Amino acid sequence: MKAELEADFESFVATSGDRFYRTAYAITRDPQHAEDAVRAALASTYSRWRRLHDKQPEAYVRRMMVNEILGWGRRRSAPVATLEDPPLRRTGPDLVPTDAVWTALRELPVAQRALIALRYYEGLSVDEVADTLATRPEVVQAQTTAALFDLRRLITLARQRART
Repeated sequence: MKAELEADFESFVATSGDRFYRTAYAITRDPQHAEDAVRAALASTYSRWRRLHDKQPEAYVRRMMVNEILGWGRRRSAPVATLEDPPLRRTGPDLVPTDAVWTALRELPVAQRALIALRYYEGLSVDEVADTLATRPEVVQAQTTAALFDLRRLITLARQRART
C-alpha cells in the first residue's frame, strides 16, 4: 500500500476505532470478543482500502464487524459478558436504572442486541441499519420493535424480581 494510503488508513483507525469498539462491546458485552470483531473488520478494510478510502469506509467496517459478531452467534453460543457493567446514574424518577437496562440487554439474543446497538447506541437511521445488516428497512423496523418489546419484558421481570 502506498505511504499516503497507509497514512490515510491509520488516520481513519485513529479517529473511528474507539467508536467501533464501543459499538462492538454494546453488542457482544465481552471486551475480548468486541476487540476481535473490530480487528477482523479493520483487517478486511485494510486489504480493500484502495477501493474504500474515498467511499464510505465506516459503513463497510460496521457491516463487517456486525457480520463477524453475528457469525459467532451462529457458530457457537453467544459470548457471555466477563465484566460487570457499571451502574450509571438515573436522571428521573420514572427512568429504569441503567444497570437494569444493561442486564436486560445481556439477556437478549445477539441479533437483537445488534439492532438496538446500531439503531440507538450508534444512532443510525433505519435505512443505515438495513444497509449494515443487508436487509430491508421494513425488516429492521419489525425486528427492532420485537427487540424493544423483549427488552421491556426483561426489564419488567427484573423489577418484579427485585420487589419480591
